[in-house]
Amino acid sequence: MNRFLFAAIPPILLSQAFAAQGDVANKSLFDQQAVSSEKRTYIQVHEPATEQRLQSSELITPAPEDGEVPLTDHQNTQYYGTFTMGSQKQQFTGVLDTGSSNIWTPETNCYTPGCEGKEKFNPNLSSTFFTEDQELSIQYGTGSMQGYVGYDTVTFGGITVTNQGIGLASQLSDDFQNSPFDGIFGLAYKSIASDQVTPWMDNAVTQGLIPKAVFSFYLSNTPGNGTGRLIIGEPDPDYYQGDITWHPLQPLETGGPVDFYYNIAFDGIAVNNDSIPLSCQSQGNCRAIVDSGTSLIVGPANDITNLQNALNINPDCSNLDEQPDLVFTIDDTRYSVPPEFYVVKQVDWWGQEQCTAGLAPGNQDFWIFGDAFMRGFYVVFDKTDSRIAFATLAEELSAPGELRKLFASHPAPMSSLNQ
Repeated sequence: MNRFLFAAIPPILLSQAFAAQGDVANKSLFDQQAVSSEKRTYIQVHEPATEQRLQSSELITPAPEDGEVPLTDHQNTQYYGTFTMGSQKQQFTGVLDTGSSNIWTPETNCYTPGCEGKEKFNPNLSSTFFTEDQELSIQYGTGSMQGYVGYDTVTFGGITVTNQGIGLASQLSDDFQNSPFDGIFGLAYKSIASDQVTPWMDNAVTQGLIPKAVFSFYLSNTPGNGTGRLIIGEPDPDYYQGDITWHPLQPLETGGPVDFYYNIAFDGIAVNNDSIPLSCQSQGNCRAIVDSGTSLIVGPANDITNLQNALNINPDCSNLDEQPDLVFTIDDTRYSVPPEFYVVKQVDWWGQEQCTAGLAPGNQDFWIFGDAFMRGFYVVFDKTDSRIAFATLAEELSAPGELRKLFASHPAPMSSLNQ
């Protein structure tokens, strides 16, 4: 069964963000290449020095307890954690993805370039592994995997689920080549799981390991190991202050399912106090997926252009101090995302800085509130009661580090969001 999911490989979204700003005549050589030759440009982030990363990570408890999963912040574009599979507890890293539902890693017989350098699961080493030879194919917004479904124990955050369906990839698309993680750990609903494999959270509830399928994210703004957290269970007050505000999940389309992605309704987006006209407002049906697997904020192309124009970020980064907050109104509650989270800074081959907003155009009529949005809050997902919540970050976590500096790398064939 093939299914399009909206978890995207972040470098592609970053290139789209730069390509979305201005016309070709006003673009840098890097941007012109991205537009005119329809090539994707990978962007890598210049990480802060090790000493700076350690100072940030000191805010996080060094030794996680059961139910805590430390997150590696890779260049502020990818957040991944570790889990183990099989009786021998083979360890893997995976993007913890609220935009998909399957768990998968490469298998030992995967020799495609996308599998190079990754840890590979060896079923022969696990006495608890079995398979019914069920084929598995997953098409993401960017990237794909092919393989089969197996069943084994999976330990995540110190909690071990038995007979968990796992995808074992015999082929990965080249989009996964050189990615710093081994696979994907899907956290969304069974309704979007390829081959209807029951997600790990659902099995953890059924097996009596956790009372409800509730988890939360703190996504750091400083690259490094262990600088973020996923918390399984009740929200952790160490990561937020004040009240937690809940919002019910809503169908993406009228009459559609609620338990699908983590879909919410929202009222509008403003630049400080100036509302931006959105195409969805005329229909009174603005919807967004809150997705930890997408690095940027993605919306309809015309709406993204309106936002870019309202922000008016100078490409040479000379007016960053003047940039306003992006304000998202959800159920009459205003949520502000400061420029430290949404502005992306690029440095070209000649050492010239370029800046743009972390926004990307999509070809769908709904929005995706990715990491550039989620970093601004402590975000709680409640699968059991079909709702999501946002809270203000704890005071010591709410001061973001300096803006990300990005370096243009070698171009590769263009790959877009879900078509």
